[in-house]
Amino acid sequence: MSYPTGNKKILGLIAGILAMGLVAASIAGGQALSAAAQQNAEEPIPVDLGCPTGAEVCEEAEVSTSGTATTKVNPDKVSVTIGVETRGETAKEAAEANAELMNKVIAALKGLGIADDQISTSWYSVNPVYEWRSPPCIEIYPQPPECAPKSEITGYSASNSVTVTLDADEDVGKVIDEAVAAGATNVNGAYFFVSAERQEEVRSSLIEEAIANARGRADKAAAAVEMQVTGVKSISLNDVSFPVFYKGFAEGASTPVLPGQHEVSMTVQATFIMS
Repeated sequence: MSYPTGNKKILGLIAGILAMGLVAASIAGGQALSAAAQQNAEEPIPVDLGCPTGAEVCEEAEVSTSGTATTKVNPDKVSVTIGVETRGETAKEAAEANAELMNKVIAALKGLGIADDQISTSWYSVNPVYEWRSPPCIEIYPQPPECAPKSEITGYSASNSVTVTLDADEDVGKVIDEAVAAGATNVNGAYFFVSAERQEEVRSSLIEEAIANARGRADKAAAAVEMQVTGVKSISLNDVSFPVFYKGFAEGASTPVLPGQHEVSMTVQATFIMS
């Protein structure tokens, strides 16, 4: 298609104007991008180090430590086992003799003010007594089979033991002496121990002190890194072991039996959250 000469000049002028506009826009755009890049280089973009919005899991700063609490414990209870052993030609005879003697021992204990619920049977048995005996035989060698020694029942023995439980501050030595005087044939050493009620009291107080000790350590660790404890993730308790205190003695008047004192400890492992 052909255009008149006048129209061709107009179209050429329009094309030139458009070309110059594109060049100017390109130069302006380049200058704007250069200015933005320079501004970004001078002013760093802030970074959010916290948990991203909507995140289901966020790692928190933690500090793990341990805490310990120790206290001295005096036993509040004591037990002593008192026994009677008798013999007889028959089981009935041995048992009857044992019952008679044990009744005397228990009566002596009650005479000291010891109640029925403080006395409990810990052992009772009736057993045959054996002896090796050789039948009368002529002295020849080798001995005939009927001359071999044989185990024979020669009687019966009856054993009965009771355990007496008292407060630790009572005179255990006097209890032992009275029992022996009444006919007790054997007495086991005194065992001092901490009652269940007292154990629970000590355990509760140690838990509080041990956790407080662990929290104090965690607070110091958090402060050292310019943070603070804001929560607890986990606590693990190590239980307290309460020992039994054994005291031996020698039979005789005014038997000395004294309780001891021991230290018990509790340790906790704890993990705290910091922010």
